[in-house]
Amino acid sequence: MKLKKEMVLLSQKRLVNDFIHRIGYHCESSSMRDLFEFHGFPMSEPMAFGLDATMGFGFFDTTNSVSFIPESEIPFFLGGKQGTIEPNSLACRLLGITLRKQSFTNASKAWDESKKMLDQDIPLILKVDLGYLPYFEEEGNIHFGGHAITLAGYDDQKGVAYVGDSEFESFQEVSIEKLKEARSSEFGPKFMHPSNTQFSMIRRPDGKHPPLAAAVKVAIQKVVVNMLRPSVSNNGIPGLKHFANSIPLWNEKLKGVAKDPQGKSISRARLMFELLYGYIETWGTGGGSFRNLYTNFLEELQNHPEMNEGPKAWKSEDFKILEENIPIIKESARLWTDIAKTLKKAADIYKDNCLENVDLNNLQEQALLILHNEEMLFKNLLKLKI
Repeated sequence: MKLKKEMVLLSQKRLVNDFIHRIGYHCESSSMRDLFEFHGFPMSEPMAFGLDATMGFGFFDTTNSVSFIPESEIPFFLGGKQGTIEPNSLACRLLGITLRKQSFTNASKAWDESKKMLDQDIPLILKVDLGYLPYFEEEGNIHFGGHAITLAGYDDQKGVAYVGDSEFESFQEVSIEKLKEARSSEFGPKFMHPSNTQFSMIRRPDGKHPPLAAAVKVAIQKVVVNMLRPSVSNNGIPGLKHFANSIPLWNEKLKGVAKDPQGKSISRARLMFELLYGYIETWGTGGGSFRNLYTNFLEELQNHPEMNEGPKAWKSEDFKILEENIPIIKESARLWTDIAKTLKKAADIYKDNCLENVDLNNLQEQALLILHNEEMLFKNLLKLKI
């Protein structure tokens, strides 16, 4: 009888068989990498990031017109990506994988559906507000509803779920109730609400997908289009121009006082400098506004065996294009990091007087150099013919 009771207790824990989580840089690309490996496509995080072709640029100035972030006092938003996890994910299509997206209005219903998937040995990617995750509580009252984690299992007896997060090597225990809160958060603007969203993957029954040597060229060309011919002027090379041209105007645009994430009044300049440092360097970007991750992707192609094999194998001129342009994106990443560190240092040392103690002309010169480099880079990568 005692043995039977112990077996019942043990049965409360459920982990997806053979699902492995690895530490990463960016929450979305590392989560996708974990699921790709589970579905038979082991790869590095930079490869997953490169294949999904979301590397890009966006700059939104909320001081001129209708606010991009209406519920906040943040004057600018800057991002090194264009796109997020969606059912039309290019990486999934190139690997012959169907990506299914589900969203729920009710947190308990969402959890019940997640459990059903886990019971079928199907791991998930969840969108969550990281402010509810216990291992981020020491960061303070910071809410971001666009964070992605993997869901590997649960233990009903302990009331916990097992999640994979890019910053941690092993699966983390999160109370099921906290996870429900994280999935249903309504902090911030509506477009950032996680909306109890989950993603699952299934391989095409026929197993068909293009050779990797061709797939990476398709992915690179999508990034080229994102940068050179974006659908809106806030993105890509036009967005970079807007960013560079805005810098001399910061003395006016960043005047006044704002609230930091903890609700404390600080200068708008200090708030923006600290945020820009996070946007560029630390908040899941891998450093250099995602340029380091993309550099690693391009470098991996140089020695990848699948680039040299099969009917779509790369030619010597393809490898030459890579060799000539990797130094350009490396320099771009370095310049982004320099800008971020300059802003962070000014905010740390001069606090609310940081704007008066930073050389805006020098910052603009660096931004214009990035603009020049990246316009040249993506025009060069356009020469990679599929």
